Amino acid sequence: MRAPLITHSRPESTPASHRSVGSFLQPAGRFVMHYFEMCMAMCVGAISLSLLVFGVAARLGYTDMPQRAPELTVLIFAINLSLPMAVWMRFRGMQWRPTLEMSGATMVAGLLLIAGYWLDTIAKSNLIPLQTGILACPLMLAVMLARFRLYSTSHEHHHVHAAP
Repeated sequence: MRAPLITHSRPESTPASHRSVGSFLQPAGRFVMHYFEMCMAMCVGAISLSLLVFGVAARLGYTDMPQRAPELTVLIFAINLSLPMAVWMRFRGMQWRPTLEMSGATMVAGLLLIAGYWLDTIAKSNLIPLQTGILACPLMLAVMLARFRLYSTSHEHHHVHAAP
């Protein structure tokens, strides 16, 4: 059952300057909350999945994966960053297109890092710090800014307009 959208009327005595400030701050606040939620989902999920994947790899005899297989490690990290973020977005009612855009940005960054490594423009020791510490959240922010109106609405908005 769809919930009706509730609109709040503002008193006529509220000055126009207060309305314009409020009309900017509320969406900006929602955007910031969406961003922090996504960063938390991505980081907590990536840490958990990476501990699992690299722990299993170590038990199978593949220790020190970043040194032995840097390209595979970057690809695993790209998946480990993307997957929890996509799951969280779908859980919160986000449609597939923005979910895939966000995940795609993380995967493309991983592929570009691998290409940079192959071209000797990125050192092996910099691959994971670049991917997890420098690129992950700013890339997500760039994708979100491109769709500011989408990410500055409430989560209920996503559920109401999500495809059945």
